[in-house]
Amino acid sequence: MITDVDIAKVEPEVFSSVVFGAQLRCGGTNGIVSGTQFTASGVDFDVSQVTAGNMIWLESVDGSIKGTFEVVSVTDSTHLSVSQIRADASDAAIPIGSGSGLTWRIKTLEPQIAQTEIQLSGRLGLKPGVANAAYGIDEVEPVDVLKQIATALLLIGVYTVLYTTSTDETVRDGYEQKRNWYNQQAERLLAGISVQLPAAS
Repeated sequence: MITDVDIAKVEPEVFSSVVFGAQLRCGGTNGIVSGTQFTASGVDFDVSQVTAGNMIWLESVDGSIKGTFEVVSVTDSTHLSVSQIRADASDAAIPIGSGSGLTWRIKTLEPQIAQTEIQLSGRLGLKPGVANAAYGIDEVEPVDVLKQIATALLLIGVYTVLYTTSTDETVRDGYEQKRNWYNQQAERLLAGISVQLPAAS
């Protein structure tokens, strides 16, 4: 339903090099980017289970490249197609720049995304959250609203973890505010959603 890219459009910081909030698939300090192509010696992206939709953090020594970008596709085991975060997945990849010796990390929230799908589908009385339901969440419309709800639910979980693991009171307060805000957004959207199933079309 949602991907890491959907989350990064809202909260790119959860994939940054300084904020814990995602699983690290692989990384290093030997990244090479040229436009929309990325490679790094000594890594096998297939073995690391890197997939399209994951996020890659890149930072050059001079700071000309620094930020969270998306993995558009896995070209082969040693090369990726990457892009600045696009408005739509069907858009052409947007060049990042050129550089070598980049610090890089590929992160994902795929395990949390899977749990969020179960949580949301259960709230709506659908599979996989309700095993014996007649319909699955992937059969529901409108998809855009479901994505907004799923993203908010996931970020509630992320900021709950960050809140409970931080020892800095100021930082904790910021995480708590974000957690509460996304909870309000999720509940507001859930209260107003009208689910359309195939049988009603």
